[in-house]
Amino acid sequence: MPRRLVAGRRVGELESEILEVLWSARTWLSGREVWERLGDEPRAYTTVMTVLGRLVEKSLVERVEEGRGHRYRASGDPDELTAQAIRSLLSATAHPRAALARFVEGLDDPELVAELATAMKRVRRR
Repeated sequence: MPRRLVAGRRVGELESEILEVLWSARTWLSGREVWERLGDEPRAYTTVMTVLGRLVEKSLVERVEEGRGHRYRASGDPDELTAQAIRSLLSATAHPRAALARFVEGLDDPELVAELATAMKRVRRR
């Protein structure tokens, strides 16, 4: 599995595999459980724990203490993580409305623009 982007962040092969394990689990897992669920390729437990720590630092994975160890889960599915990244980018600018308007104006996919319009109507009804 090659490097890929998740929520605008570049992740390596092992990071991507770990995220897939966490997404498929849909619950909190210990580091050992993540390690055990990874594919057939032998990986050191310490390597998996190091990568889990990096994913936590990237805000792609959440970690909670449990007893003497930790449990991990994905911070959201791929779409949720992307939405979080977009919100984070918008909050980082002094003019989020202008940034969002420029983003929308630059879209060249009519179907996506129509879906955005539909989503905006739903939000306005709330």
